[in-house]
Amino acid sequence: MIKLTSDHVKAVDTALLDIGIKFLDIRMEMTDHAATAIESMEGTFERRLRKYIFENKAELKKNYSQFRTNAGIKAVKLLISNIITIRFVALFAVIYVMLYANYSYVGMEETSGNFLVLGIILSVAGFLVTTYRHFVKSTRLFSTAERLMPAVSGVTSLLVFPYSITIEKADIADELKVLYYAFSLSLLVIIFVTYRFLAKFYRTRYLNQLDIV
Repeated sequence: MIKLTSDHVKAVDTALLDIGIKFLDIRMEMTDHAATAIESMEGTFERRLRKYIFENKAELKKNYSQFRTNAGIKAVKLLISNIITIRFVALFAVIYVMLYANYSYVGMEETSGNFLVLGIILSVAGFLVTTYRHFVKSTRLFSTAERLMPAVSGVTSLLVFPYSITIEKADIADELKVLYYAFSLSLLVIIFVTYRFLAKFYRTRYLNQLDIV
């Protein structure tokens, strides 16, 4: 059994990337497993690598899909754990006070408009970050962090746009409308905070561990 060199490991990583295994943290785990299997095979490294990918491509993609699902579940759990904290309550309270002060000064119509503007800004920011990482940092995507980002557009679509218009016209107390706006913005902010935490965690753990990309 021949021990693979660092160049061989990089070649395995590239081969996995070529068949659609994009998330770096998952790819590194699968690269280790693949390298171990390839070391026990016969023939030149290039031939062993081609054979391994050909024979295991379907299984590799299946495992990757499962890893992605698990990453999504982990991201949601982390987000929920960040919501049920004193930090989130404090954030919500600050945003509510700011919105209520704005409402008291300019009225509900302009406050609703300000809310929509903030929601659009956060939505566009999330879209730009996701697009930038997808096209520019495509080899440095991290599973749990990137699986969280679609929540930004999802939450924005569900909470900020259609319901904000409905609530603005609804026959309910203005204080409850402000409460809704404050919660929606707090949720969007905590999503970004969670994403930044995950991105930093993965960069520290993986990019400093191995230079394979």
